[in-house]
Amino acid sequence: MEVHARSIAAKPVVFVLFLGVVLFSSGVAGALERGSHPSHEPATRHTNWPEVFRMADFILSLQTSDGAMVDEPGGTKVNEDSNMEYALIGLGAAYEASRDPKYLQGLEKGIQWLATREEMSDPRWKGSWYFAYSAQTGEHLVSSPGPGMMDARGVDATSSLFVYLLYLDRRLTHSSAIADRYAANGRAALDFIIRYNLAADGFSQSSWLQSEKDKQWTLFEERYSADQGDVYLGMYAGELLYHDARYKRTAADLKKQTPTKMFVAKERRYGLGRDSNGEITTSDDGISAAFSQGYLTWIWGGLYENRAGTEWIRANAKADGSIVTVPGKPSYSLTLAMLGMADAALASPEPVNSMRWMIAHTYDSKTGGVRHSLDPSDNGESNNEAGFCVIALLRFLPFQ
Repeated sequence: MEVHARSIAAKPVVFVLFLGVVLFSSGVAGALERGSHPSHEPATRHTNWPEVFRMADFILSLQTSDGAMVDEPGGTKVNEDSNMEYALIGLGAAYEASRDPKYLQGLEKGIQWLATREEMSDPRWKGSWYFAYSAQTGEHLVSSPGPGMMDARGVDATSSLFVYLLYLDRRLTHSSAIADRYAANGRAALDFIIRYNLAADGFSQSSWLQSEKDKQWTLFEERYSADQGDVYLGMYAGELLYHDARYKRTAADLKKQTPTKMFVAKERRYGLGRDSNGEITTSDDGISAAFSQGYLTWIWGGLYENRAGTEWIRANAKADGSIVTVPGKPSYSLTLAMLGMADAALASPEPVNSMRWMIAHTYDSKTGGVRHSLDPSDNGESNNEAGFCVIALLRFLPFQ
């Protein structure tokens, strides 16, 4: 499924898709005692946006003592369609910039929680997660991703982003303690994608869906463009962590063919993806198209297609910094974040007007969260949206 819209926006393809820190006496605390983390250090990166650390604190405020992270304040779900994993990347960015250990602790608690929810016993589903978990119990929560479907699991992004988080922890701590502890989990996650989601054409297919009618699980064959980026993050991280030729080859294939086969020349931007018949989808609901442009640029940098896609976002910016890609739709915080992330990857000047607009209009100074938009019916504050805004404002890049 496509992230970006996961819990944030509706997808126009086939059905609707959803775009106190306490240390354990063992686990994360044990790693700290073994010296896997740097001690308190001064900030390592200057930022013009002090609000960014309030956003990171908002993410932490949604984390429970066992490491789970509720998708939004008062919410009932955890990691619906990978929301928590994007938020954890935001914590990693905040830690890199501030060296405040609370952000690293939050990241590692989240990794530990995810690892304990990964299916590692059933051979068919080994290396995968369910679509959502209960905020109350932490157990699998049946959650319909769209009409006619009662549940989902085996989301490509969820498995791949877990491995990226292991890499990120190693990068931040200069220690392989966490990555080594969950190496079997990481390999299983990537192997699941290769075995069950990767199509013959080399693209990753979204997820596995359970029908309300016959309760059977079937592969949802949509190849979302942004999901190819998610899977690349995991596969390339896997290459760096495990030196496995399969992961290296998969990452290289995705990087090579996504720009050439997902980019729509006449639109000068990436399409949302290709369906099981190979047809490319170019519709825009006001947020999903911008996500693909910014996210893939953040991952792969200055390719022609990425520069064109980034300029497509920028062309929709208004004088006050707001960005509206579909007339009648609001300016979404996620779109602003995507432009900021893309410009960081391209080493372009920061889109200051758009960042100022976000801080002035959708940033919530009371909670530290970021509203989805100014539309009263669509102004929730989600953990993953805050995470993307942290990444954008800190100009954090996925790999060094």
